[in-house]
Parts: sequence; C-alpha cells; structure tokens
Amino acid sequence: MAPAEKVAEEDVVLPYFHGALMDQDSDQLLVNEGDYMIVTKMLSEMNKNVYYLAVRTKKGIRRYEIKRTANNAKLMTKTAPNIGKLIDSLKVEPIEVKGEKILLKRAIPKGKFQLMHRDVNFKKKIGSGAYGTVYRGRLVKSNTIIAVKKLDTEGTDEEGLAEMMKEARVMQLYDHPNIVKFYGFILDDIPYLLVLEYCNGGSVEDRLRDRPNKTTVQNRIDMVVQASCGLEYLHKKNCIHRDIATRNCLIHLGTVKMADFGMCRATSVYKVDLSKPLNVRWLAPEVWEIGETRFNTDIYAFGVMIWEMFENPYKSPYSEWKAYTVKQKVRAGYRMPPHPTMPAELAEIMEEAWNHKPEKRPNAEKLREKLEDMRGALDAGTPQKYDKTDKSTIKDE
Repeated sequence: MAPAEKVAEEDVVLPYFHGALMDQDSDQLLVNEGDYMIVTKMLSEMNKNVYYLAVRTKKGIRRYEIKRTANNAKLMTKTAPNIGKLIDSLKVEPIEVKGEKILLKRAIPKGKFQLMHRDVNFKKKIGSGAYGTVYRGRLVKSNTIIAVKKLDTEGTDEEGLAEMMKEARVMQLYDHPNIVKFYGFILDDIPYLLVLEYCNGGSVEDRLRDRPNKTTVQNRIDMVVQASCGLEYLHKKNCIHRDIATRNCLIHLGTVKMADFGMCRATSVYKVDLSKPLNVRWLAPEVWEIGETRFNTDIYAFGVMIWEMFENPYKSPYSEWKAYTVKQKVRAGYRMPPHPTMPAELAEIMEEAWNHKPEKRPNAEKLREKLEDMRGALDAGTPQKYDKTDKSTIKDE
C-alpha cells in the first residue's frame, strides 16, 4: 500500500489542529458551547486522513467532515483555500446543519503534552514495545535526549492508537523520580508517537542478564527499594500498573524508573479478560478465580520481581515450565526458592509480597517501608551474603 498523503503544513500549524486526537480526549477539551477544534481520522481502507470540525453545540458535541483537497477545504456549502480560512469564514457567517447553527466561539489550542513531529528528531532504534518500535532522539528546542515510541501500524490501526493513548493518558498524570518522565504525544500526522525520558542504562532485566557479576547484592537491593518507591507513588495515585517485572524497570544515571504503562489503569479494581494472553508468571493466583486485578495483585508481581532481581545467571520466573504448568502450580501454592545470595530478611519480605492470600500482602507503602528498614539493618550489620565493599548506587557502564 502506498504511504498515506501527508497532512498539509498549513493545517498542521493551526493552533487548534489536534490531528488524530481520539473522541474521548477531544470531548474532555470541548467544555462550553462554541468550543471547537480540527481533528483527523485515518481511514485504513482508503489510506487517507479525513478531517473533521469538532464543536460543542447546545445539544452536544458534533463532528462535521471537512472535504480537503490540495487546493481547498469545504464544509457543506462553505469553501475556502485552506482549513484556516474556512474556519475564519464560519466564524463570520455561521452555517446551519440539520436545523442546528454551528457557532464557533473559542478555538481549543493544543495542550502542553501535544507535541508535533517538528518538535523531535529521532533515528537510532533502541528496542520495541507492545505496539511499536522505540528510538533514541532529541527534543529540538531543548536538545534533551529522549526515547520515542512509534506506533508501527503507521496510524492505520485504530486499536493500536487506542492502546498508545491509554498509556499517554496515565503517564501525563505522573511526576516522580522513580517513574519514567512523560514529555508528550504526537498525533499531527502519521506515524503517531509517544515521547518519553531516555534511560541510558537500559532495562533492569538487561542489566541482570548482561552484567550479573558486576551487579552486587547491594546493587540488587537498591534496585528493589527504588522500584518500590515508584510503585508506592502509583498506588497513591490510585493506579494499578498491571505489568510489574524487571523488563519494565529502566535505569537512568543510577536511578531505577518504572516504565511501560500500556497496561496501567487509573482505577483500584480492573476486570481482566481471562481468555486473552496474560503475564502468567507474574500473575497472582486469585486473578484466575475473581477475574480482577487490584493493588495487591501488583504487590504479588513485585514479589516475583524481587525473585528476578537475585537470579544469577538471570532467567525468567518458572522458566523450566510452560505457562499452564505455572498457573496450576502457583494456584496450588508453589513459589520459587530464593537464590542463595538473597539475604534472608529480603526473602521474608518477598514471601509476604507473594502470599497466597491477597489480604495478607503488605500495601505498597508498607512494602517500601519494610524494604528500606531491611536495607538500613543490613547496612548497619555485616551479613555474610551482603556485599559491604560496594557503597555506590547502581552504576551505568
């Protein structure tokens, strides 16, 4: 299929041009009667962008298609050389559609998280995510190094865009040292993008796989404690992460940051479709019974992640078993034994976190407190399995 025709530059630069902003996001911005913006939808069967004037009327929000060619823009009986001029004429002489007058009073500008393609440069591929490829790039104005997550379906997949925007909606609510920073999303044209903080140390899982002997017991404990700070912050914000694992924790300048919020939900209870693929090796046993994830299912997954942190050489949880065996064994109460280098004090906390009974697991705040107390106690003493020679934080090499 030939690439879709690019959005005209004269349309993109309009302050009220929001590109492929989804209906639920634009509806929240169109508050008062007469509020308006321009949005687009990619029609995959035609491989083209369709333009709409989204406006709040007395009766609700309406979306009127704008016929756009290289030479003009047309809405009903109104025609102008481009969309900007079309909107200007509609403000002066409103038209009526099905007995309803289209009054344009206030143009809704892009929000602070709505960036444009011209705002970023990216070339080097550094990985891939659930729905796209990740690149390293820079913000043009500040020269800040960033990670850019590109929707690989080139914007023709409405489901992919919906997943991307779920991640964008939750990430723009958070600001914490142990959460990957969110810079914005780009919908002015395809490809659609998320712009995130670049983490120079890669994922914790990569570090455990690639440099196990340079990652001391103290390093591993520090990573667990830092991740617990991020989890506590999320839970206090009433958000279930739903995908806690070492692969979704990144390292930047020695700081562990929780990432990959594609499954995150800003709710205290989230219904799960048990017929769809699930991260079985990190999944709390009660989810199979109740079909719900809660804060304490994140705590269970965190317990599995503690186990991951100490495997040397690294291997995935229950790696010798198929998923259905893991499900069967875990539901029956089986848990993996801790690695010999894991301090007994941490093993106890891990067992609490993945307790079979959800009500017996600590909440995120209590978990973080227990981990910090444990680290303090180990710093004060000299346990045989705790490396006192390395007083540094996690090193990026």
